[in-house]
Amino acid sequence: MVVGNKDGIIIQARFASTRLPGKLFRTFYEEKKLIDVFLDNIINKAGKGLPVVLATSVNKKDDLFEQVALNHKVEFFRGSEDDVLQRTIDAAKKFGISTVIRVCADNPVYDIEGTLKLLKSHHGNHADYSGYCLQDGTPSIKTHLGLWGEVVELDALEKAAKMTSLKLYREHVTNFIYGNKDIFRVNLVKAPPLLYNRKDIRLTVDEIDDFELMRQIYAELKKREYYFRLEDVVEIIDGNPGYLKTMKNQIDKNKK
Repeated sequence: MVVGNKDGIIIQARFASTRLPGKLFRTFYEEKKLIDVFLDNIINKAGKGLPVVLATSVNKKDDLFEQVALNHKVEFFRGSEDDVLQRTIDAAKKFGISTVIRVCADNPVYDIEGTLKLLKSHHGNHADYSGYCLQDGTPSIKTHLGLWGEVVELDALEKAAKMTSLKLYREHVTNFIYGNKDIFRVNLVKAPPLLYNRKDIRLTVDEIDDFELMRQIYAELKKREYYFRLEDVVEIIDGNPGYLKTMKNQIDKNKK
């Protein structure tokens, strides 16, 4: 294991999905797969200054991700399929990452720039965990926004791993940490104003309806000069009642 003290992006991805198997390898925009669109966004805006690790499982179906990592020139890691907490810890240790920027690959309009602002707040507050939150205090990771990652210290992840073996906390990497503010230094930052009270927006991909909707939104964003501005995302959604209706149906169907 490499011992280090640095920030790094760890992307969680897997082929298996109960609701939409192989979704990351579906053609999403022009000839690009969803995983390629996601990685292009991350690397173009953040990857040049930070190590980027694509972390998947040892499941045979996840062999496909090795070539993806090679194509995009990012680090590659394989670990436990079910114990995602331990997989994240092991990946961070291997690549000398002490502060983990944790992201999931099924968010095609991921706001990496907003996540890097969160990283700055994280270090400024000497936090164990940092995430955006909505007006009611809900951490963004528990919403359907699919826009930002989380920032968490490797030390906090290791502490959590020692304190709980419950499946919920081993699968959902940071739940134990931000759910125990008496144990960990939790830094919840107000989401940008235009999204601070928007629990009606869903930008993550779990099912085929999500996938098709996000393809349409992404194609509209690509027509704009600055196609990852949050203002543009919200404007497109609010300008199409059909988008909001589909999102509402999917939010109701996929309660968190």
